Amino acid sequence: MIYFFQKKSFKLLIFSCFLLLLAGLGVARAQTKPDAKMAATHPLAKIGSELAELHLNYQTGVRAIPKKGPGNLTKKSFLQVQDGYVVIEAVAEPEQTAQLLRDLQALGLVQGAVYGRMVSGKMPIRNLNKVAALTNLHFARPGYKPIHRTGEVNSQGDVAMYADSARKYQVIKGKNNKIGVLSDSYNSQGGADKGVKAGELPGKGNPNGYSTPVQVLQDADENSYSDEGRGMLEIIHDVAPAAELAFHTAFAGQANFAQGILDLQKAGCNIITDDVSYFAEPMFQDGIIAQAVDEVTKKNVAYFSSAGNNGKQSYQAKFKNSGKYIVANGRNYGVAHDFGKGDIKQRIVLPAGGSITLPVQWSDPFFSVSGVPGAQTDLDVLVFYKGELINEFSSLERSAGNDPFEFIGLSTDTTSSEEIEIAIVKVSGPDPMYIKWVDFGNGQPQEHVTNSPTIYGHSNATGAVSTGAVFWGDTPAYGSAKPLLEDFSSMGGTPILFDKDGKQIKEVVRPKPEISAPDGGNTSFFGQLFQGKYYFFGTSAAAPHAAAVAALMQESAGNNLDRNEILETMQKTAIDMDEPGFDYNTGYGFLNAFDAINAVAKPGTRSFALINAANNKEIQAIYDGTVVNLTRLPGKKVRFQAMVGPRQVGSVILELNGSKITENKMPYEFPNSASEGFELKAGEYTLTATPYSKANGQGEKGVPLTIKFKVVEEEIVRFDLVNVTTGKVIKTLNNGDILYLPELPDKLNIRAVTNPAQVGSVQFNLNGVVTTENKVPYDLAGTNTNTGINFSTSLYSLLATTYPDAAAQGKAGSNKVIFFAATNSKLDVPLLAEKLKGKSELKVFPNPFSQKAKIKFTVAESSQTSLVIYNVNGVPVTTLFNGNAEAGKQYELELDGNKLPGGLYFSRLITNSGVVHQTLKLNK
Repeated sequence: MIYFFQKKSFKLLIFSCFLLLLAGLGVARAQTKPDAKMAATHPLAKIGSELAELHLNYQTGVRAIPKKGPGNLTKKSFLQVQDGYVVIEAVAEPEQTAQLLRDLQALGLVQGAVYGRMVSGKMPIRNLNKVAALTNLHFARPGYKPIHRTGEVNSQGDVAMYADSARKYQVIKGKNNKIGVLSDSYNSQGGADKGVKAGELPGKGNPNGYSTPVQVLQDADENSYSDEGRGMLEIIHDVAPAAELAFHTAFAGQANFAQGILDLQKAGCNIITDDVSYFAEPMFQDGIIAQAVDEVTKKNVAYFSSAGNNGKQSYQAKFKNSGKYIVANGRNYGVAHDFGKGDIKQRIVLPAGGSITLPVQWSDPFFSVSGVPGAQTDLDVLVFYKGELINEFSSLERSAGNDPFEFIGLSTDTTSSEEIEIAIVKVSGPDPMYIKWVDFGNGQPQEHVTNSPTIYGHSNATGAVSTGAVFWGDTPAYGSAKPLLEDFSSMGGTPILFDKDGKQIKEVVRPKPEISAPDGGNTSFFGQLFQGKYYFFGTSAAAPHAAAVAALMQESAGNNLDRNEILETMQKTAIDMDEPGFDYNTGYGFLNAFDAINAVAKPGTRSFALINAANNKEIQAIYDGTVVNLTRLPGKKVRFQAMVGPRQVGSVILELNGSKITENKMPYEFPNSASEGFELKAGEYTLTATPYSKANGQGEKGVPLTIKFKVVEEEIVRFDLVNVTTGKVIKTLNNGDILYLPELPDKLNIRAVTNPAQVGSVQFNLNGVVTTENKVPYDLAGTNTNTGINFSTSLYSLLATTYPDAAAQGKAGSNKVIFFAATNSKLDVPLLAEKLKGKSELKVFPNPFSQKAKIKFTVAESSQTSLVIYNVNGVPVTTLFNGNAEAGKQYELELDGNKLPGGLYFSRLITNSGVVHQTLKLNK
C-alpha cells in the first residue's frame, strides 16, 4: 500500500477491521452482542467481515462504518470505495481462475485483472452477496488502499548522487531507454499538461524538445488520488530527460499491480520502478507481485522498488504457546502467544494525532499464492483498551485454509495519546514457527520490542532492487562527511520460508535493501510544501532516482547492459555508510551515479547536430529518420558535429555518404571546423561517427553511431480531392482537371500534401478566397467542417503557399498553382476544357527569398515560351527562359538575387495560349 510519508509530521489515518456478525442477508443489524468470528456457514462468509458489513450497510442505506471507539481512539476503513464500487481481491478455487474472472465481470467487475489464483478489480457493492455465493470463489477480501512508500523545479537528488556531472562528462541523457512507473495515479488531480509545458515532464509543448508524451497504460479513474506517480516521473525526467516514460496505476488490487508490471514490460520498458506496498503481500513467501517482478527481471528489466518507510517498526518472533486461554464476553478466543516471561499482551502507545496499522502474519503458505492447503493455523489479533477486549477493534477473520493474515488499525486525534494492548491468539491448528507484524503508522511499543526487518513483499523479491532513502542534504555533495540514512528507511532481513508452490524451504534471507538513493528533493507540485516549494520525501522518491541512473548507465554503455551488471556496478561503486560492504539498513551504500556510470561507460558517439558553417551555431539536432528542410535552413553551407562521451576522446572518424575524415580534437565535425562547410542539397544521407581512444583512429574503438536522414526542399507535392464524409482521398487534383459534380460526393474538400509532411501552416487562395490551415492534414475547408467546398460550374485557380509558423506567419516557402474546372453538366466539359487548355503552371520557392529562388513551370501545350522577370516599374531584369517548351514537362530555373536590390519582382510566363504571373519578394 502507499502512504504519504512526511519527514517531520508523520500523520496517518489508519484502517481497522470492523467486525460484526450479522444474522443474514439484507436484514438490519442484529441488536444482540456480535459473535466473535463469522460462522463458516454464514452466506457472506467467503467475502469476510469487512466486505459483508459494507454490503449489508449499503442494503440498509448506511454509507459509512462507525468510526469512533472508546477514549480517544478511532478506527477507519482502508477500503477503496467510490461511486458504489469497492476494490476487491478474489481468490479462485483450484483451476477456476478464468471462470471466476468471467463470473465477476458478469456481476459488474471493472478494471479486472488476473495473476495466478487472484482476480482483482472494482465490484459493485450491491452485488457482493452474489460474489460470496460463487462456487468457484475460495475467498475474497478488500483490496485495501495501498501504501505509498513515501519539477521550474529540479530534484536536488540529481546533484547529491553526482548524476548531473555524469551527464555532462559522458554526454548522456538516458536516450533509448523507457522507464515505467507504478504508483497511485498520474493525472487524477489534473496538472499534467502544465507540467509538460513547464518542462517537468516530456510531451508535446515541452520547451526542451522532449516531445514524446508519458504513455499512460492505466490511470486511477477517480479524482481522489494524489498523483504521486507523476511526482516520481518528474524526478526521473530531471535525471534522465531523454528517457521515454510510461505509467500504470497499482491501486486496483494485487492482481492489477502484478499485471501492470507485465504490461509495462510489454510496452517496452527496460526499467521499472514503484513505490507501492499492499498490506496483504506475503511476508514469508513470494506473492503474486513479487513473482511478476521476478518474471520481468528474467527478461532483463531493471526493477527498482522503494524499500519502505517503516524503519524497524516490526515485531518478529517464534510463536510461543503460553498455554493460557483468553476468555472474554463469555467466549474462549484461543490460546495466547507468550511475548516473554508469561506476558500474553503487548502494550502500544498511540501518540496524539498518531496511529498504528498492523498487518499480522505467520509462517504458513498463502492460499492466494500456492493454493491448497493454504494456512494451517488460524490466528486472531485481539485489542484491549483499559483491560477490556474490544471486539470491533480486533481482527477475527477466518484464516485456516485461506491466507495467514490479520489486520488492525487505530488512530487518535490530536488532543491526547492513548494506550492499547494486543494479544495474538491461536484459534486452531499447529503452533506456527514465526509470527510477525509491521507497523505502517507510528505506534510506540512499550515492551517486547524486537526492532525487526520491515522490508517484505515484492520489495523483498529476488529481482527487485530494494532502495533505501538518504536526505539529499545529508550527502557528501552537500557537505556531509558521509551519507546518513533516513531514520524511517526500512530495514531488510525478513526470511523467506516457502517457495511459490507453498512447500517449506530452508530459510532464505536476501540482502535487502541493495542500495540507498536520495529523497527530499523538489517537484513542481507533490510533497511537503515549505516556503513555496514542494519537497518529496520517502523511499518513494529514492527509487525513481535510482531507476533514472540505470537509464544513464545503459546509454553510456551502448544500451546493452544486463540488469545484473547495473545492480552489481551500483553496489561496487556505492559510497559506504553504516558499515563497509553490505548491511541490512543501508544496503551497499549510497548511489554514486558518476562512478557507476563511468564504470560501465564505453567511448561512444551519443548524438549529432547540424551546424551553420557561417556562424558555427547549432541549427538543429539530427537523429535517425530526421527530415531536414533545406528551404528553411539559414544557409546551405553546414557542418555535422558528433557529440561523444566522454566529451573528449583520442579521435573520431566521421563518414558522410562514403566520404571519410578523421578529427583529432574537439569539435568533431564533418567537414572539419576550419573548412567553409558542406553545401547541403536535397537527397538521402548516411552519417557515421566512430570514436577511438588515440589520435588518427588508433587505439580502442568506441561505440559508433550511424543515422540515416533526408534533406528535402519544402514543396507542396500535390493536391488531393477528399470526400469530407469518409475522409478518404478520391483522386489527385491535377492542372487542367474537370470535376463532373454529379458523379462526386456532395461534400468535397481539397488537401495540400507537403514535403516534409508537416510545416507550420498552408495558406490557400481559391479564386481570391484566402484560408489558412495550421495542422496536418492541410485541408482548404478545414478538417472539422461538415460542409466542404461549394463547387459550381466554373473555372478555378488554386494557389497554396507553405509557411514555417501557424496562421501563415514567417517566411513564405513553396507555392503551387493549378487551374481546374467544375461542372454539373457534361455539355459544359468541351468548353471548359478549351478554356483550361491555355492555362500553365508556375511556382516559386522560397518566396520571399534572400539570395536565390527556384522557379518551376509547366505548359499545357508545346509552344514557344518565355519566362521574364520584371521589377516593380515593369522593366525586364532578366530572361530565364526563351524557347520551345514541351507540354507537361517541368522546367526548373534559378533566379540569382545576389546582384539585385531588395523589393518586389514579377515573373511572367508567356505561351501561345496565355500568360501566367507570379509575384516574388527579395528580402535584403
